[in-house]
Amino acid sequence: MRFKVDNPISLPRSEVEAAFLDPAFYETLGQMPNIKAPELLDMDDAGDLVHLRFRYAFNGDLPSAARRVLDPERMTWIHEETIFRQEHRSEFRMIPEHYRDRMTCAGGYRLEDRGQETNQRLEGDLIIRYPLVGRLVEKAIVSGLRQHLVEEARLLEQTRG
Repeated sequence: MRFKVDNPISLPRSEVEAAFLDPAFYETLGQMPNIKAPELLDMDDAGDLVHLRFRYAFNGDLPSAARRVLDPERMTWIHEETIFRQEHRSEFRMIPEHYRDRMTCAGGYRLEDRGQETNQRLEGDLIIRYPLVGRLVEKAIVSGLRQHLVEEARLLEQTRG
């Protein structure tokens, strides 16, 4: 499933970029529903390029039907991201630590300068390989991703605004 999300953030682009490179910002994400605070595994700042690796873990409730095929304790993934500072964009991959054969997700975002506001334009591809329900799971994940970005923007605005 190809997805595209426009996420307005009420901060200048320079503030958004600074937050995305600040490990302390990611600690605040533990306040959001359904995920634990990401664990920073690696950050390699090479000037124009910054490589990040985080471990994320699901921390929410799953419907009983989903729990029949998914163990919430095993819903962890590695988020690998390369930030291209001069181009105000990034590329990412989400790599499940379990159920690796069931999900593929990769994409990128661009931070568009709108004066005192920034638009985070996220685009990517998500594939869930599960008979009969794969497409429904893709839609649910993309919906959750949209909500996650909105909540992340509000946290960003509160901590940086």
